[in-house]
Amino acid sequence: MIVADATVLIVLAKMRRLDLLGVVHGEVVIGPIVKAETVDAGKRISAVGVHRIEKAMDDGWLQVTEMSSREKRTAQTIIAKSRLDAGEAESIALASSRRLMVILDDKEARSFAEAMGIEFQGTAGMFLQAFFKKLLTFTELEDAVQELSKTTWLAPMVVAQILRVAREAKR
Repeated sequence: MIVADATVLIVLAKMRRLDLLGVVHGEVVIGPIVKAETVDAGKRISAVGVHRIEKAMDDGWLQVTEMSSREKRTAQTIIAKSRLDAGEAESIALASSRRLMVILDDKEARSFAEAMGIEFQGTAGMFLQAFFKKLLTFTELEDAVQELSKTTWLAPMVVAQILRVAREAKR
């Protein structure tokens, strides 16, 4: 089980690879703010892929969870002490409270999660994990990372590292 941030869901839905997140991690949890950012806002603007996020929720592997009062307070503290948006703060608060890994791509959000001792993964890392689980071939991994770098900014160092690790594992 993993907690997901909105950006990851949006990018994977646009790439038509959202289901891979569910296959790699089983259940994926999001909070109400992330649901509002992805589904509710997505429907208002007829966003590409919003129906994939809804389908994942209907299929049950993507679950919206209510936040406890403590989790809400943690999210508010994160917002007050950082430049993170409400969805990122919510995702980090849920992961912290429930001792789960969080998947997010924003550099500052990842740094904040790391400072809080929360295990995190990025979308490119999820693709690498799918490769290790033999859900993607090396060529499919290359294609996914290339497509990801066209959809969202991805540091060239991250791309190189992902492909280097995969090449070494392929040997």
